[in-house]
Amino acid sequence: MTTPLLPSALPPDAATTAALLHELHVHQIELETQNEELRRTQLDLAAARDRFVDLYDFAPVGYFTLDDAGSVVEANLTGAQLLDEPRKALLGRRFAHFVTAPDADRWHRHLQAVQRSDGSQCIELGLRRRHGETFHAQLDCLRVAGAGEAPGLRVTLTDVTPRKLAEADRRMADAAVETREAERRSIARELHDELGQRLSALKMELASLCAQATPAPQSARVSAMLETLDEAVATVRRIAAELRPLMLDDLGLNAAIDWLVRDTARRTGLDVTLHADDSDAALDDRISIALYRMVQETLADISERRHGGDVRVELHRRSQELVIGIEEGGIGVPAAAGAGARLDTAQTLRDRARMIGGRVELGPAPNGGHRTTIRLPLAAATTVTNPRPSHDRT
Repeated sequence: MTTPLLPSALPPDAATTAALLHELHVHQIELETQNEELRRTQLDLAAARDRFVDLYDFAPVGYFTLDDAGSVVEANLTGAQLLDEPRKALLGRRFAHFVTAPDADRWHRHLQAVQRSDGSQCIELGLRRRHGETFHAQLDCLRVAGAGEAPGLRVTLTDVTPRKLAEADRRMADAAVETREAERRSIARELHDELGQRLSALKMELASLCAQATPAPQSARVSAMLETLDEAVATVRRIAAELRPLMLDDLGLNAAIDWLVRDTARRTGLDVTLHADDSDAALDDRISIALYRMVQETLADISERRHGGDVRVELHRRSQELVIGIEEGGIGVPAAAGAGARLDTAQTLRDRARMIGGRVELGPAPNGGHRTTIRLPLAAATTVTNPRPSHDRT
């Protein structure tokens, strides 16, 4: 490439021409640089557009743009797949066509409300696919108006069918548990009130016979029968309490667990102690019986795995959480039971806790044994009732 002469070294006309050539050469270089920048910018824009298309079309939720009449203007591939329709077939169709009949009026009212609002609004509807299959969907709708464009709606569609099915299963499980507990309560009342009273009346009759002047052999037989009746009355009361502790309804959770701890210690030989707050948290019947059953199942599991040792049960309210802790002492724990509760018992505890909105934690205890912790969040408005003097129970 020939180096251009400097304008000062040339005649006037030639200097002018050289200056122009130099400026044109510089301008050419600048244009080439700008063109290169433009090409890079175009490539970046194309890559960004491709990423946007991928994010839009293959998002995990459906995206729709509706006009003010509720007709589909745009839709991504996920939305078309959720409705089981080709994307082109969706364009121009009213979204109400895919809403199930029971929810049609709700969708119409929701559409009007969104058009009058500036914020996002959510609704759950039943939607119908092309071949008649229905599913539950959550729609988040927002009214938008771009510059030079007619106002429209941005709609995000999420398939919530699995969540709805899980909620239905939970309601069915809750109903089954409540039905079973109601049956237990009824049987426990009959055992305690009917059979228990009849056995007590029979004992009184036998006691009156024993008080009369009767031969020694007969008196001994009556005494033996009285002992048998005492055992039968105790058995009836124990069975009734295991079916449904009546004191749970009458005195609250603390008193019921107090009885459970004492009964477990008496029957199993475990050294079980209870450390509870001065008063009970105000819990509804469903939650109280669920917590009682969890403590009952944990103590039963411990008694089956161990033949002695100490067990500590704690029942405390901390801030907005009810905490029940059950610790197995480290001394005398069989090696096979070192991991704590058995798998089936642990799963039962987790299932019960999940049904009432709580959780279960299994892990080592500070003393080297094992600890089962049941945590139940309490509402801010929960009040405390049934005050009683604070004490530890063995």
